[in-house]
Amino acid sequence: MISIDGRKGVHDAVRHGRTGHGSYDKIVPLAKELVAGRNGKSYFIRGTFTARNKDFSKDVMHLADLGFKEISVEPVVGSGSDLYFKESDIPELLKEYENLALQYIGRLFDGRKFRFYHFNIDLYDGPCLFKRVTACGAGYEYLAVSPEGDLYPCHQFVGQDEFIIGNVFTGIHNNEMRDQFMSNNILSKEKCRDCWAKLFCSGGCHANAYFSNGSIVQPNELACTLQKKRIECAVMIQALMADEKMND
Repeated sequence: MISIDGRKGVHDAVRHGRTGHGSYDKIVPLAKELVAGRNGKSYFIRGTFTARNKDFSKDVMHLADLGFKEISVEPVVGSGSDLYFKESDIPELLKEYENLALQYIGRLFDGRKFRFYHFNIDLYDGPCLFKRVTACGAGYEYLAVSPEGDLYPCHQFVGQDEFIIGNVFTGIHNNEMRDQFMSNNILSKEKCRDCWAKLFCSGGCHANAYFSNGSIVQPNELACTLQKKRIECAVMIQALMADEKMND
C-alpha cells in the first residue's frame, strides 16, 4: 500500500517534509518503479481526500492516468481543522461519489480499466459470513507493533496508550482489551443491527469510531453515510456489468 493523495497540489498540501516541501515529485516515480517491480502482484495506491478536495474524483482519475490500476481513495476522519468534513459537506460528497461512479463506468467501457477499491464488492460470494460479522480482526487476529515494541490493536491506535495490549518483549497482558475488540461486531453494535449495509461494511472501522465518538462500539456517522453511498454505486456498477455480459 503506497500513499499518494492524487493531484500534485492536493498531495503536497498535506504530505510534505519537515522543510515544508511536498513529496509528490519524489514519491510518484518511486511508486511506479515499485509497482513495476512487483511483476503483477497486487498493490494499492492509497489516497486520503479532505474537505480541501471534495472534487476527489479528479484525484482518482489522476492516479489512473498515471498508470496505476489498483486505487483506493478514502475520506479523512477526525475533527478540529479545515481538513475535516462537516455535516453540511455530506450532500456534496455523496454527489461526488455518484460522479466518480459514472466516470468509472466510462473507463470500464472505453478500455482504460482500473480497480477502485470500494466499487469492487462481490455481491454473490466474497468474504464468509463469519468475516462479514466480525469485521477486520484488529486486536485479536492481528496487532500493530510500535518502534518501542508496544502492541496495539491496529496501526491507527499506535500512540494511544490506553490501547496498548502488550509488548513484544513481555507478551500480551491486556486480555480485556482483546476481548472488547473480539466482541465488537455487527450483532453487538446497536446501530448496526438493522442497517441494510451491515454485511458489506461489517460495522466499519474501529479506529474511525473511536476517533470520532470516543468509543469503538459507536460507528462514525459520516463514515456510515459515505459507505452506504459507495455500496449503492458498487451495486449499480455490478448490475450494469452483469447486464452487458448478458447482452454480449
